[in-house]
Amino acid sequence: MALVLPLELTRALDVLLIDNFDSFTWNIYQSLRLLGADVTVVRNDALAPAAFPLLKLNALIISPGPGHPATDAGVSRDAIRYFAGKVPVLGVCMGLECIVDVFGGKIGYAGETMHGKVSAIRHDGRGCFKDIPQGIKSTRYHSLSAAMSTFPPELAITAITQDGGVIMGVRHRKYTLEAVQYHPESILSEGGDILFKNFLALRGGTWDLNPAFRVADETLPAFGLEGIANVVEPATNGASGSTPSKVPTILEKIYAQRLKDVEIAKKTPGTTPEDLDTLLALNVAPAPVSFVQRLKQCPTKPALMAEIKRASPSKGPIAMTTNAAQQALTYALAGASVISVLTEPTWFKGSLLDMRLARQAIDALPHRPAVLRKDFIFDEYQIAEARLHGADSVLLIVAMLPVPRLHALYEYARGLGMEPLVEVNNAREMEAALALGARVVGVNNRNLHDFQVDMGTTSRLVDMVRERDVVLCALSGIQSAQDVRTYTAQGVGAVLVGEALMRAADTGAFIRQLLDWPEPAADAKGAAAEAAPLVKICGIRTEDEAMAAIEAGADMLGLMFVPSSKRAVSLEQAQKISAAVHARRLVRLPPAVTPAETSPAEQLKNETWFAAHARRLAASPTRPLVVGVFQNAPLESIVHAVAAAQLDMVQLHGAEPTEWARHIPVPTVRVFHVAEGGRGLAGIARPGAHQFVLLDAVPQGSASGLSGGSGARIDVQVVREVVERGEVGAGERLPVILAGGLTVENVREVVEAVRPWAVDVSGGVEKADGSGKDPEKVKAFIDAAKGL
Repeated sequence: MALVLPLELTRALDVLLIDNFDSFTWNIYQSLRLLGADVTVVRNDALAPAAFPLLKLNALIISPGPGHPATDAGVSRDAIRYFAGKVPVLGVCMGLECIVDVFGGKIGYAGETMHGKVSAIRHDGRGCFKDIPQGIKSTRYHSLSAAMSTFPPELAITAITQDGGVIMGVRHRKYTLEAVQYHPESILSEGGDILFKNFLALRGGTWDLNPAFRVADETLPAFGLEGIANVVEPATNGASGSTPSKVPTILEKIYAQRLKDVEIAKKTPGTTPEDLDTLLALNVAPAPVSFVQRLKQCPTKPALMAEIKRASPSKGPIAMTTNAAQQALTYALAGASVISVLTEPTWFKGSLLDMRLARQAIDALPHRPAVLRKDFIFDEYQIAEARLHGADSVLLIVAMLPVPRLHALYEYARGLGMEPLVEVNNAREMEAALALGARVVGVNNRNLHDFQVDMGTTSRLVDMVRERDVVLCALSGIQSAQDVRTYTAQGVGAVLVGEALMRAADTGAFIRQLLDWPEPAADAKGAAAEAAPLVKICGIRTEDEAMAAIEAGADMLGLMFVPSSKRAVSLEQAQKISAAVHARRLVRLPPAVTPAETSPAEQLKNETWFAAHARRLAASPTRPLVVGVFQNAPLESIVHAVAAAQLDMVQLHGAEPTEWARHIPVPTVRVFHVAEGGRGLAGIARPGAHQFVLLDAVPQGSASGLSGGSGARIDVQVVREVVERGEVGAGERLPVILAGGLTVENVREVVEAVRPWAVDVSGGVEKADGSGKDPEKVKAFIDAAKGL
């Protein structure tokens, strides 16, 4: 069947404008019409490439548009291929990207997202830039650009941004094929009408037919980037002279910006170098762990260095809504040995606050990962910043540091207790790292000058560290388990993974798949939920009551040090009860008790704060424990009672400061007083201070807002929600001690509904006259709670 053109395309066309579904197309249309051109607009999906030979046109323009030229430009690239060399072709924004793509160049993230931003540009003064002044303002709407490293030889760079060297114009060396990345039609762009007028004046498909535009004039400077280099401001750090400058690489642009950032920070009151020295001397920096040991002690190789990275110059936005603290905790619980935090704000969208919060989120873990500050470090000031914000290591990039600076920064970091990660990209840089004495060397598979990835980079450098006490790390580009297996077979000790982890839907599952780690035991969480709760009998007043509770199977015995309680005991009486319990406990201790054999992986497994303490106590054969219960007593009185009565634990049942737990020499239970509607639960899962939490009900109408001793029942639904919410919201359960109105009759029902880690009873097992504990009720309560 013969092709039939739409009626409007059957006539001779002056300018055909292909619309890539962008409103700017009509601004271009209006600009061209005002210059006298007859413009026909057609959508990029309204014309088949097979119809191109039927068209009769003087010029072709490819419009701006959203997306990537390889997937979103419709017939634009086909039109460029067909009409190049036949008629003049102009590309605008995506039009430029289409031209570069057609001739084999790569289009990637520009390192920044521009939306209506104005940049000054320099150009070569030829072709469509004829008669346009230097330094004109250009309006930019793009996040993609042509990559310097893969720029096609058939094309030449005709314009760049004056401050950053981003490609703003390209031209075919033979054909009348030209393009600009910016929007000349914008009201904020200068010289747009001249550029369009020059394009409309072109005739034919080659530059030799248009000598007035001087594209092929050999008397002018060398064609391409070299031809505009002498009008780009040289990077001379303020020195005079007119030495030409090359277009800055991405690394050089980042470095220049970080220089400015650091100078601002140094001049800010409170963060001057002198301030940082004072803070370090005050020891306010969180204590470091050994970066090297964290990598070496990983039971399965390679160790994982998990990275927090919201964006990058090569990929643009990756995970902009990521919470650094939550991501760090997720990585730590999934088995990461190191957490790398990008703190560069402009291109990577990170901050020092991200690193500090990431460190705080994992501080309470028993085997927390080391924290690496990933940034462009060139000044001791940045290393001091890193240490004060909780870093255990910093990144030193050989490619951006002169050797004397590299040595100075390395020694300064080590002086602060941090072994740096020294990054290299080639054999020369590896030699520099080894001469430095670096113990951890990372091979970046991504070249920081053009951000291109070569996964063979690490493999080519492996032999240089064999037989050395060096942990070799593969950095960048790792996406699959096969990547990791390849490096592991070559002797790589650690892999750094960022983008793939940040994009993973299930971080833990992805890590296990990536590193060939086994799946966790399927019944681990279920077993914890089904385990019988521990039982605390509170308000013990005599040695006989204590012995009866022990015989009944109690796990904890509470002694009341609250003077207003009817069950209060004196310090002398507490000493007697404690001594009797400890003596009985020693007699009942099973012989030759040793910890169960565990694998190295299990020994280094991270657990959340409360879960770890609950597991250890539940597994300990040294029970029952004597718990001293205090309510708003002075700290020194509590500490004295612990020593005098040999208390195993302390329960803070008032409004004591959370920090007191750090000053009490035995594990601490903090009581949360739960009022109507679930009020009083703020901070219940905050780790790092008290080891256990107890929930008790506040009686209605209570003036003090405190719980305990009233027999008031707690809302079971509220407690269940707290337990199921867990510590970090990753599907784990929060181990709680549940108190408040429990009795022999209701405890089984409550346990089945809530599955608490432990239950606490006092009044519910008292004699009818309140004179003491009823041994039968104690026994019945424990049996019911444990489901015996």
